[in-house]
Amino acid sequence: GFFDTVVVDAGHGGHDPGARSVVGKSEKHLALDTARRVAAILRRSGLRVIETRTSDYFVTLDQRVRISNRQRNAIFVSIHYNWARRARASGVETFFYGPRSSRLAANIQSKALGAYRTKNRGIKYRGFYVLRNNRRPAVLCELGFVSNAGENSKLQNPAVRQRIAEAVAAGIIAERNGVNP
Repeated sequence: GFFDTVVVDAGHGGHDPGARSVVGKSEKHLALDTARRVAAILRRSGLRVIETRTSDYFVTLDQRVRISNRQRNAIFVSIHYNWARRARASGVETFFYGPRSSRLAANIQSKALGAYRTKNRGIKYRGFYVLRNNRRPAVLCELGFVSNAGENSKLQNPAVRQRIAEAVAAGIIAERNGVNP
């Protein structure tokens, strides 16, 4: 899976807030902040980066996929935060759909777990729209639960989001280097 371009997709945006946090910023803001940090780190490492959104506006799922499918030698990484009715739910999970995406998911998952202390929810096969319709290796990262008071208080901290961004970027670079996690 050689690639020199990374499509970084900040989940939600505009009229779609994503998950509502216990306190503080909603998912769309946290995802954008994290995605922008990931993009900056990847650019410094010499990769070409396309961001599906760079501020708080709405981008359809179809537009996100079209941006990705237009790129050559690219991968697609969607950044999200999670929500559950069960207040104690916690952890990081990475979703993939195509077989070409499973190692990318595993590389990101293994690094993201080191960003802050949380549960390993593993890598999971799911047919989310942005994964199923993507012609590029594609993953969707759920980087913690804003519905969990303890986890949310970490995720609201920019220093923690910087560590998460560094971890996601490290997973992407590991994939580019052909690492088997």
